[in-house]
Amino acid sequence: MSPPRAPEDGGAPRRPSLSCGARLGLLFGLLSGPAYIAWIAGVEGGRIWVVLGLILLIAGCASLAHWLMGRVRR
Repeated sequence: MSPPRAPEDGGAPRRPSLSCGARLGLLFGLLSGPAYIAWIAGVEGGRIWVVLGLILLIAGCASLAHWLMGRVRR
């Protein structure tokens, strides 16, 4: 068995491309999320915007903490 060889392009890793199914799933997910929020807002009224705001606030704080931990680690 021969040892693994280094790639000829200088060792730069290539990003794997998304398959058609992955692209379709991503597109469906991105389009169905806002449609679902709009539908729930129509059904529930203003309460959903409070819940959505809290979710976005928590996600924003988690994103900021993740970014800051990455900065401290380097």
